[in-house]
Order: sequence, then C-alpha cells, then structure tokens
Amino acid sequence: MRKHFDIQFDDNQSIPKYRQIIDAIQQKIKAGELKKGNKIPSLNMLCKEYGLSQDTVLMAYNELKSKGIITSQVGKGYFIQNENTGFKHKVLLVFDRLTAYKEELYDAFKDALQKDGSEQIFFHHNNLKMFQTIIDGSIGDYSEYVIMPIDHPDAMTTIAKLPSNKVFILDQGRKQYKELYPFVCQDFERDIYRVLKQNSELVNKYSRMVLVIRHQKSHFKDIVTGFRDFCKQYPIACEIVNELKSLEIKPGDAFVVVDDRDLEFLVRVSIEKQLKLGKDLGIVSYNETPLKGIVASGITTISTDFVAMGKTMAEMILNHQKLKLDNPFVMNQRNSF
Repeated sequence: MRKHFDIQFDDNQSIPKYRQIIDAIQQKIKAGELKKGNKIPSLNMLCKEYGLSQDTVLMAYNELKSKGIITSQVGKGYFIQNENTGFKHKVLLVFDRLTAYKEELYDAFKDALQKDGSEQIFFHHNNLKMFQTIIDGSIGDYSEYVIMPIDHPDAMTTIAKLPSNKVFILDQGRKQYKELYPFVCQDFERDIYRVLKQNSELVNKYSRMVLVIRHQKSHFKDIVTGFRDFCKQYPIACEIVNELKSLEIKPGDAFVVVDDRDLEFLVRVSIEKQLKLGKDLGIVSYNETPLKGIVASGITTISTDFVAMGKTMAEMILNHQKLKLDNPFVMNQRNSF
C-alpha cells in the first residue's frame, strides 16, 4: 500500500529517525514537491504509517518549526511556512515598545542576521498579560528568544517556560537576569555615573543638577542611584523630580531628562525666559535620535549605542556564543550642555 507521505528511512544509517524526517522534508522543499502553504502529515499519520513514536516525529517537527520551515495551526495541522531551508536561525524578538532608537536596534539586528536567519518581532508594551501571551504562544517555535523583559515579579517565571539555552536578554534586565541568561544590556546605574564623571568639566558651568524621571521601574531607580552618587562625589547641589511644572527653573540649572516630553518643556522654557542653552541653562537628554542633533541648535544626549546593541546580539547568536556584555554608553556633546 502506497504511503501518503513517502519517506525512505534507512535503518542501517546511524542518523536518528527524527533527523531523517527533517532531511526528507527539506529535500522535498528543495525539489519543489512541497511549496509554501502545503499541508504535511500530522504526527499521528506519520507514527501510524512508519511505526514511529510520537516523540520522534514531534522532535523533528519542533526543530523544523524553530527554523521557521514549518508552522502549526491549532485544529488544522502543520504547513510549510518557508521554502528557504538554508536558514539556521529563526529568532523571536520581544520588545517593550517601538521608538526611533529601538527601530535602529531592530534594523541593526535584522541586517546582521539576514544571511543565516529570520526574525519575528512582538511588543509587550509593559503589559504583563500581553507579555505572558507572547511567550506562552511561542514555546518551541523558535531557535532563539531575544527578550526585553517586563519589570514585573512574574516575568521571570514566564521566561523560565522557555528552553534556558535559547534565551537572550536585551537592553533591560541586566541586574535581574545576569545570573540566568546571556545578555547585551545597559548598566543603567554605572552608565550615568561614568559618563557624567568623564564629562565633569562641563558641569562646572552650573550650580545645580536636576534629574527629571517620571517612572519608578527598576532600571529608572538605577539611574537615580548613579546620578545621586555622581552629584555627591563631584560635589554639586542636585534634585530628583518626577515633573517640572512645580519646579522653579533658574539660570545655572542643568537638567538630565529621560522622557522627551520633559525635553520639549525645557526647550520652551528656555525660549520664554530667554535662557541660552549651554550657558544659562543646561540640558542632557537620554537616548540619541537624529532629531536631537537639530532641535535648539543641538541637544546633548547620553545614550547607549542601539546599533551596536542589535549587531552584537545578532553576532552572539550567529557565533553560538553565550556572553554577558554591557553595551557602550556615550555622551554626544552639543550646544545644550
């Protein structure tokens, strides 16, 4: 009786049966016998026709899924997803949100990975349920998982559902996950302390440093600690506020702002009060974007190198490395400071 899906198993080979299934499906794709969208046999069908264990077939299908070659649909079965069988990596990227600088990170990662893999990106928007849904729905479908964790106690339990040897932490979460997974992250506390210390001569023009930080997430608390340590050691009078409207802004003040809404507010104040940026009033803004090089004759930024971050993470995956790296963090000095 002719089988529904012809696979020529060789019992004399040392190659495991699950690997022979993988090779057979890839060969059928290369030969044009299977096209994108074609359905392939179910687990039960292959087990029945070839006398295989379900674990053997499942192992083969899971590897094909992790490479992005096949996909599964609940209640419908397995289908060919990608005819490019040369891809070695299918990577899930889980970002918090899309911003101009996160887009630079993503583009750098994608460009570095493109020869040997593909990627799919989701955004959790700092929503725990969304984060859990993304992770729960991706288990077994990818060769690597690159995650910007959500700042929530349950996030670690959710990530632990994934194969630990396939998880990489990106951008945030260095302190919480450094003992568990490889990472390319910012060291928020050390970064702000070090970059202000390296550029301390610029602080001489000012009598007070003010950090404006709206949120209380763990990495923002690290920024507060690093800022406070610098001001104490320098020393210079300092304040830490979560909003600017109630603060009396005076000549001689210098501001470090994390949120771009506060940057806009300070630029407007400088115009209204006729305070010259970089002389009467200082502004340092977190995260480099092209627009900040133009606004108000140039806004000084302190920023991690998001392009380097994306490229480094992709290279770590391509080279099968498990490293723990702090990403470069620099000041781009312009007229505002």
